[in-house]
Amino acid sequence: MKVICKPLQFRRVPGPVFLAAGFFDGVHKGHRTVLEGTLERAREIGGQAWVLTFDRHPLSVIAPSKCPPLLCSLDDRLRLLAGLGVDGVLTLEFTRRLAVQEPETFVKWLCGKPRVSGGEGFHGGDSAKLSEVRCGANWRFGRRAEGTPELLAEYGKLYGFRVVIVPYAEYNGVEISSTRIRYAVREGRLKDAAGMLGRPYSIREKVVGGRGVGKALCVATANVRPSAEVLPPHGVYAVRVVHGGIEYNGVSNLGVRPTFRCGGLEQAVLETHLLGFEGDLYGQDIEVCFMARLRDERAFDSPQALARQIRRDIKDAQPHLKK
Repeated sequence: MKVICKPLQFRRVPGPVFLAAGFFDGVHKGHRTVLEGTLERAREIGGQAWVLTFDRHPLSVIAPSKCPPLLCSLDDRLRLLAGLGVDGVLTLEFTRRLAVQEPETFVKWLCGKPRVSGGEGFHGGDSAKLSEVRCGANWRFGRRAEGTPELLAEYGKLYGFRVVIVPYAEYNGVEISSTRIRYAVREGRLKDAAGMLGRPYSIREKVVGGRGVGKALCVATANVRPSAEVLPPHGVYAVRVVHGGIEYNGVSNLGVRPTFRCGGLEQAVLETHLLGFEGDLYGQDIEVCFMARLRDERAFDSPQALARQIRRDIKDAQPHLKK
């Protein structure tokens, strides 16, 4: 998958080009109805399937105090898009200058075409042969989010591309959205989050050194300090861990390790025991997929009491880890 960040580069992509437009935070099932439609059309025609997105959430520039926490980083978003099989992604840097562009200026800037009708358009040299733009019903672009899908369809008539507006996807009769998924994860409703995402909610982090407590209890753990903006509540979880293309079952504790707390405030740590794994993951990246919440985090009277509870947690996790 090719990743570019300049419209001029995009305009040099050989056509026909089919474009899916959106921010795609989490790349959830609703997003995939847009993306898969673009892929299908591109394959039918023998064209290229591309994605238009922004490098950061627009609200982080327009109104930072209102910017939501993100379900995944840009790197993870690109990884998920690559997994769907798209040919390329145009990742525009969202700046204040871009935020104040008129909707039609944005379209001209993107496609580099004069109006088909011969009116005053942008005569910008190279032009991607943009055949179709597909977006969700709530996608917005241009100054003050004045660019609606319906307005984009009108511009499509002027600049020679088709626009497909994709209806909302639903989960249990409710519209799927990144906002609803954020709430579900933060409330510990992992089944609902997975139902809307189309996969378990996960975080990707680098393993850091720990205190060696787990190893002393004969349940060695891979420890990460989560940088993710959206996390489930502190507690113990049945998880699947992906490392080096191999998937392991496991049990994770997310929290501040109250049994061994040294006093003061601590950053949350995710400690994960991988079942059947032997080795050292220090300094390596792992993906932890949250399958089910088992219990709250709590303090124990002794390390031995904690070890007994961990063995119970491993047993309780088994039904949630069956494929």
